Amino acid sequence: MNGKNIVKNIAIGFALALAGAGAVLFYKNNIAMNPGETLLKYMSYAEDGEYDKMYDLLDKDSQKGISKKEFIKRNKNIYQGIGMKTLEAVVTSKKRETTVTYRVKMRTNAGVISYNNKTIFVKERRRYRMEWDDSVIFPQLGAEDKVRVKTLHAKRGTIKDASGNALAIQGKIYSVGFVPKKMDSDSVKLASKKLGISKEEIQKKLEQKWVTKDSFVPLVKLKEYSSDLLDVKGIIISTETGRIYPLGESAAHLVGYLQNGEGKAGLEKLYNKQLSGTDGLEIYIVDANGQKKQLLAVKAQIDGQSLNTTIDSKLQKSIYEQYKKDKSAHVAMNPTTGEVKALVSTPSYDAQAFILGMTPEKWNKINNDPRHPMQNRFKGIFAPGSSLKPIIAAIGLSQNKFSASDDFGNSGKRWQKNKSWGGYYVTTLHDYSGHNVRNALIYSDNIYFAKAALKIGKDTLKDQFDNLLFGKNLDFTFGLTASSYGNEGFTSEIQLADSGYGQGEMMVNPVHMATIYTAFSNKGNMLKPYLIKQKGSKKQVLKEHVFSNDAVKTVNDAMKQVISNPNGTGHAAQIDGIDLKGKTGTAEIKQSQTDTKGTELGWFVTIMPKTEYKESLELVSMTEDVKKRGGSGYVVNKTKKILEEYLQ
Repeated sequence: MNGKNIVKNIAIGFALALAGAGAVLFYKNNIAMNPGETLLKYMSYAEDGEYDKMYDLLDKDSQKGISKKEFIKRNKNIYQGIGMKTLEAVVTSKKRETTVTYRVKMRTNAGVISYNNKTIFVKERRRYRMEWDDSVIFPQLGAEDKVRVKTLHAKRGTIKDASGNALAIQGKIYSVGFVPKKMDSDSVKLASKKLGISKEEIQKKLEQKWVTKDSFVPLVKLKEYSSDLLDVKGIIISTETGRIYPLGESAAHLVGYLQNGEGKAGLEKLYNKQLSGTDGLEIYIVDANGQKKQLLAVKAQIDGQSLNTTIDSKLQKSIYEQYKKDKSAHVAMNPTTGEVKALVSTPSYDAQAFILGMTPEKWNKINNDPRHPMQNRFKGIFAPGSSLKPIIAAIGLSQNKFSASDDFGNSGKRWQKNKSWGGYYVTTLHDYSGHNVRNALIYSDNIYFAKAALKIGKDTLKDQFDNLLFGKNLDFTFGLTASSYGNEGFTSEIQLADSGYGQGEMMVNPVHMATIYTAFSNKGNMLKPYLIKQKGSKKQVLKEHVFSNDAVKTVNDAMKQVISNPNGTGHAAQIDGIDLKGKTGTAEIKQSQTDTKGTELGWFVTIMPKTEYKESLELVSMTEDVKKRGGSGYVVNKTKKILEEYLQ
């Protein structure tokens, strides 16, 4: 056989093979497909969402009963609505039998739906086609029935204080609205007066396109309401579940708020995943009257976990009430454990308004307030003024740069190191004798601490500030702005000297300040602050031996005198029978030494020992704009009131 014939025969053979394969494929798909295989093909189309191909497998009578458009719509709505992921079908009858029995396993958003079913097939034009009705989708599904998917909302976890009292909880709120057909001519005017909503706003809601005379038109949500509200014709009040904030504005920056079910600030945002839990889902069939007929699948919701904090609600509220009209930040802590007992920022805002409905008027009032009530001040940094002096003293003593008995000399109320400082002088307010650490802290002597910083030296002071975590993010629940001693360190003697009494470029976060001060209650060890109670929560040392034992003793003795000594700058905080210690601070915020228009920040750090009924407490308070209001003395007076309430 020559080459041409061989090639020809191969080509013919190949063509015959192709023709044979095509014939087999055609026969399999169009002629020989038995009822069982047709059922499996139908189910594979359902899994792939090819609803038009499903329709093509229906017999003529079935197609007369439902149009292709309606068939596609019904199946698509159901299969996509339940979130079908996979569909597995197994024929349990003989595949050539016209009544096909089968088992289905369907994975959906609510879990697995499994059922046994049967469907009849008829032969039309040499192909088996399905006698279809709605029971092919689910055995219990009738033509008038519907498949419903219901979200089972997880209950949000409660945020609790140290005693288990709620800081945020799911509670009852009231939706107030009008039913138009029940209103009279005075309804809008009376509702406006009682609800504090303008008549124009109410009218606008009533004129929405969807509103009919029988509609319930929501006006406002309330945490509580007066019974005489129901005297207004047409007013209807319904009950629903919503987030309740029992401490209101006093804990807004701490707790935060929800918006559209999601935490948007504070602990609500930081622990949103834990608090939210996981919603569940229910898939079921309802009849024409909307009555539940058959449960198909259910995935139970997982309620959110509660968040247990170390907060003392009474103390939190007490601090807020004293400072609610000020711009201020406050941190209360147990200095022997690191437990944070209060975190307050003022002015504050009404977190409940975000749940009940933040009207444009309310939002504009908050947003345009020059005091910035939404600003969380306990996260920020501020010039510390003299509140830094105990830290400078402890550094100098611990590093043996001077001793407790060293007298730096009397330089009066105005001092400069030498003529190289030009016209720049460090000033102080008080004249006294014996310029040592103890007296310098009692009288809050700026000149002494300017000299102390120079004796410590820029390199040592930088190293010690770094050791105290300046310039680093403190490991704490809230993200805090890092404290700083200058963007480029200490670049001049004047800046170094000013830093010694908390000016220069010193900026400190209140939580960080409270953390450093714990070293004075723990033999020089700085404790880690913590706000969230966890299993096994206990005292943790953040930094060991940041100050020497001798330095701690010397500074503690001096800080007691700051309050007990009649000349002490914190003497007004003295409480009979309580051995308080602390340090005031007034930081000047001005453009130059001759600037008379600048403002002042007032600080007061107080440490109260454990009493018979109360645990030890350290309170750091910072208040803006205290110039001409007594400076740090303004803060001292308020601190006394807070401590007296705490001791009750």
